[in-house]
Amino acid sequence: MAKLKDCRLQIFKFEMYGFLKNLRFFEPYLIIYLTISGLNLFQVGLLISIREIVIYIFEIPSGVIADMYGKKVELIICFVFYIISFFLFFIATGFGILAVAMILFGLGEAFRSGTHKSMIMSFLDHNEIGASKTRVYGQTRAMSLIGSMVMSLVAIVFVIWLPEIKYLFLVSIVPYLLDMLLIASYPKYLNERRHTTFNLKDFLKQNVESVKYTFKDKKVSRLVFDEALYQAGYKSIKDYVQPIIIALSISAGLVAFTNYSADENLKIYIGIIYAVIYLISSFASRNSYKLAKKVNHFSLVNIMWLLSAVTAIVLSFFLDNLFVIFASFIMIYIFINLRKPVMIEQIGNASDKTKRASVLSIEAQLASLLLVIFAPIIGALADWSMKWMFIIVGGMMLTIYLFNKLYNFKILRSS
Repeated sequence: MAKLKDCRLQIFKFEMYGFLKNLRFFEPYLIIYLTISGLNLFQVGLLISIREIVIYIFEIPSGVIADMYGKKVELIICFVFYIISFFLFFIATGFGILAVAMILFGLGEAFRSGTHKSMIMSFLDHNEIGASKTRVYGQTRAMSLIGSMVMSLVAIVFVIWLPEIKYLFLVSIVPYLLDMLLIASYPKYLNERRHTTFNLKDFLKQNVESVKYTFKDKKVSRLVFDEALYQAGYKSIKDYVQPIIIALSISAGLVAFTNYSADENLKIYIGIIYAVIYLISSFASRNSYKLAKKVNHFSLVNIMWLLSAVTAIVLSFFLDNLFVIFASFIMIYIFINLRKPVMIEQIGNASDKTKRASVLSIEAQLASLLLVIFAPIIGALADWSMKWMFIIVGGMMLTIYLFNKLYNFKILRSS
């Protein structure tokens, strides 16, 4: 039986994969780039919808491809999609090219999600250290967030030094090329290829069987739905906090870098905000396994619903207080990064080993579908009243917490 310390090299590779994957230097400035490219906010929203629809359509097929034809192969393909997408963002001159770039970006996201998590679980099972899933996944997620923090800080230098924001897409290609080489160096047994030729009938059959399996098994389906719902809720509200912070900071005259223009100060400020949040999130993810040892797993993931609800409701009454808003923004990221490693372990343990990538892809797909539904509703609520938007979202989270406590998770514990 291999010990955790004997697997350090491959675990380090898993961590470096996450670190390199998150070096998307354009990410903090994507909305700014799209708006200065001549797009209005409706068109920006349309691009985001296109991305989510592509992810929704291809999540299950991508998981089946990974399970049937090889996880390493699929991850390399996903990085090809990303790299072409980044190049198209760089050369884009209108909405059409940006839409194609976003489609390829969505394909990269769909092919990536679930697959690498499944490879981590397979490696731990192969080396008979499956009990360390939460710890190892927490560490790899923490390194991903460190990558995001480094990205945020380095992006500040790039966005000031480079001629235009669009060059951030070109710079982002380099770490993605390195990640492709890293994936290629993974052990062959992690590819887990079950078929050597493509058969459409067999492929479609596997898609249907994966969906049936996920929703037929009560424990798996409840875990998948709970995690997808939390992810969709988190993604729906987090983007409304950032602009409030920036707007309040500017109105308060917080211009720390006097040698730069107001526009450059804004870019610097955005990068610093993201860096701080990712650093704290990384600490939370890396130490989630310690908390999981002391608290029942189901109680831990469910109490995050309660804490998120309280944060949203408290935030609704302090929308003019920069400290409370910034603290709430940080708390949202802490909750998601404490919760996710534990939920990934639970879903992985509950799923058939041969269907893990598919199940995790279905979870990501369901989250995308829920996000497509929630985003416009929450956006409409925010237009009507930002305060009531947070109150209503907090109330919904509180309802889910009570439902889980009284009914849902009792079934999970007894499964």
